[in-house]
Amino acid sequence: MVLILWTGPKHGGKTTSVVELARRARQGGFRVAGLLAPSVYRDGDLVGFEALDLQSEARASLAVRRDDPGDVGRFHFMEEGLRLGRQALDGAAADGADLVIVDEFGPLELASEGWRSGVDALVRAGKMPLVIVVRQELADAVRDVYADAPSRVLSATDPTSSPEVIRLLNDHRAARGTG
Repeated sequence: MVLILWTGPKHGGKTTSVVELARRARQGGFRVAGLLAPSVYRDGDLVGFEALDLQSEARASLAVRRDDPGDVGRFHFMEEGLRLGRQALDGAAADGADLVIVDEFGPLELASEGWRSGVDALVRAGKMPLVIVVRQELADAVRDVYADAPSRVLSATDPTSSPEVIRLLNDHRAARGTG
């Protein structure tokens, strides 16, 4: 198992590029599981985030922006979205996947909340490559959390990053003898 930290600046296209990675992986015949957290905009303003299960394509509201302090900044997390995310990252849901994507690992997870327990279990299981979307400034902290797992840092904006992950998936497939 290799842990890939998919990094970039805040609101710098990490989710957009990991969506493209998931598409390319599927085109290559790989099964993709996990979770996306696309931004929700209204009239050009960021108003929240959705949770999207990459296997079932189920969606739920993950976080909404309000004027008062929230769980992270002014974002208030919704139980429905957190539940969907936990289900998408559950070991049983990810079982049989060639690649699991976690969008994103942030302050909640570093505080042992959010998706943390699911990610911890996937890292411990070590069955498949795991792409964790993380802001550049948090990448070292995430690497420290999973110091025992082999990891790579790839830039979400580097055009060679997606092909590198596909190469790693092909190597993983060949090592398992399923290629």
